[in-house]
Amino acid sequence: MPRKKAVTKHKGVYEKYPGSGIWWVRWTDAEGKRRTESIGTHGDAVARYQTVMTEKRTGVLIPIKKARGLRFEAIAKAAIEDSKSHHRDHRNFKQRLESASSHFGRMVADHIKPNDIRDWLNDQAEDNEWEPATFNRYKAAISKAYKLALSNGDVHTNPARFVQQRKESHGRVRFLQDDEEDRLREAILNKRPHCIYQFDVALHTGMRKGNQFTVTWSQVDFKRSAIDLDTTKNGSAGTIHLNQTALESLKALKSEHEKRGLKFDTLFFDHRSQPIRDPREWFAEACSEAKVTGVTWHTLRHTFASRLVMAGVDLKTVQEAMLHKTIAMTARYAHLSPKHLKDAVSRLDGKKDGTEAQRIA
Repeated sequence: MPRKKAVTKHKGVYEKYPGSGIWWVRWTDAEGKRRTESIGTHGDAVARYQTVMTEKRTGVLIPIKKARGLRFEAIAKAAIEDSKSHHRDHRNFKQRLESASSHFGRMVADHIKPNDIRDWLNDQAEDNEWEPATFNRYKAAISKAYKLALSNGDVHTNPARFVQQRKESHGRVRFLQDDEEDRLREAILNKRPHCIYQFDVALHTGMRKGNQFTVTWSQVDFKRSAIDLDTTKNGSAGTIHLNQTALESLKALKSEHEKRGLKFDTLFFDHRSQPIRDPREWFAEACSEAKVTGVTWHTLRHTFASRLVMAGVDLKTVQEAMLHKTIAMTARYAHLSPKHLKDAVSRLDGKKDGTEAQRIA
């Protein structure tokens, strides 16, 4: 591979974002004000600096480019539109960029620095209890918007590229112990009995929060004991199979809808009998009351999978129940079932005995 040609350093010329290939010039004008200007290639930047210095010496008024360019909301909107045709997770991609736009929207995209993006992501991660994977998905969405804008010539650099990803752990996962579930259940029934349906359905179906709180009654098939999802996180439709506990919980919930005269199509409601889309607030309070720590709503999904594995269900079946796209996503639960490995190797025990018996006979 040919070596990259070294760039000769030149006074007043610098690469603001190392590796971006966009060079800037910096100088002090006749009035003592510091000026900076984005140029482009290193050669053009050197030429511009030399012109500036010549004009400064001869007293010519130097025209300064106005700071302008596309706002972040414009490049985000373009990326969202582009993702409709090929991004398998368009809905979540759109949500992530809209969230970023609520903060960066009116800012000129080229003026946003890596530190700006890093600080915003860190704040969001802390406020919303993001897993490292969620942090990385938001960063990737912002980076994707900049990449598209770069290819269209709308921006000069991609600041998200310089934000370090967080390390994702696919090791041991947090799941509820039986006593923790008991304490949580008591806390829910004591102060917020209408939330027990949300809790039971999550524990006994393993549905993702986004699916559970957007699914409608028309998707629930009581005869088949199933919920048919139109779209899952991996971009395809899927079926959630209901055990007896989940089925009875949904039937009781349906009766509660009728008793309260609720008219909306989604399944779950809050204390005002209004549709609920995110249980985070009440669930955090219940965890605090039950003295259960290190738990989020997603822990209930981990609990569902963990209990299946500990009950002896094979990983392939668990993968299908979880609607995981790959078995690698399910493999994080494998350590909970060492028994299946013992069973596998124990099948070889009879081989030697059988061979020996045949030889002796």
